[in-house]
Amino acid sequence: MRRLFVVFIATALLWAGGLVVFIGSLPQPSAGVPKGPHGIVVYTGGGGVRISSAMAIFADGAGERLLISGVHPDTSAARLSEFWIGPKERFDCCVDLGRDALTTEGNAGELRAWATSHNFTDIVLVTSDYHMPRAMAVTRARMRGATITPYVVRSGYLDEKGRPDSLNATLKLAGEYTKFLLARIKAFVPGGGL
Repeated sequence: MRRLFVVFIATALLWAGGLVVFIGSLPQPSAGVPKGPHGIVVYTGGGGVRISSAMAIFADGAGERLLISGVHPDTSAARLSEFWIGPKERFDCCVDLGRDALTTEGNAGELRAWATSHNFTDIVLVTSDYHMPRAMAVTRARMRGATITPYVVRSGYLDEKGRPDSLNATLKLAGEYTKFLLARIKAFVPGGGL
């Protein structure tokens, strides 16, 4: 019983130390417009800031097409077009809505099908800072051989010193860290990236 308790405490300490490292290594928000990718994809969430950021860089000329993955079934293209700042023709021809994904794994599967249908091998992935490590791990496991470049959007969970700005933010980051660990483990399991 004592040995089990020691193992539990050691595991908890390792997890807590890993969480500190995870938070400290979260990527900084991106700036500018990526040059040269075939496609842009945004994994929905974050109150619409991710979508707005992806639309902004696509409107500025990044990529040939934009996939918005994980769009709610009740959200229309017309509704999303209200946030579009570029030429109407570019939105109408080249913005695709993926409605099947409910998870990050689902986003990666939706992206793989979309990229394959358009012969895209160079993708910019747009998502929030705290979500980016897991999104990249899952997406790279699903799309081995493709070039996936992160475009990081500020989540608002971190203060100016890079620390969680509230208890709610800490809990959100702790949950995301746990999901990230599971995604990394799954990526090393045979067939885990399928």
